[in-house]
Amino acid sequence: MSEQKIIKIAIIDDHDLLRESICQFLKDHGLETVFEAENGQLALIKMEACERLPDLCIVDVNMPVMDGFETVKSLRAKYPLLKFLAFSVNDDEDDVVQMLRNGADGYILKGADPQELAKAIRVICDGGRYFSAGICEVAKDYFKLRLQS
Repeated sequence: MSEQKIIKIAIIDDHDLLRESICQFLKDHGLETVFEAENGQLALIKMEACERLPDLCIVDVNMPVMDGFETVKSLRAKYPLLKFLAFSVNDDEDDVVQMLRNGADGYILKGADPQELAKAIRVICDGGRYFSAGICEVAKDYFKLRLQS
């Protein structure tokens, strides 16, 4: 029986307490935090210094300096195999669509059950997509339109 690969995560969010809590949560669930960054600009710098890239980045949508939209777009361009989970209190359709256009593989609301975060990480790292219940219809419509074009 082979050992399950430890998923490596980068957390990009401007709230210190939330980042700290997520790090502890990930550790408790057998996941490893590669780095934390308080904005996208710092994440780009830390990514370049990484010995081993994360498997997935949890990215807050609204941050100062460089927001989640630009962060995902920039990192996706430079690291096309990287996975991204948008993480926000905002379920605004325009924000969800913009994050998907910029390369997010999923979108989870910050008010979600913590177990949903663990599930989202595993689904995305296994090659799937994950969306919180309030986001699902927006994501379905987005992908349906893409298939039609």
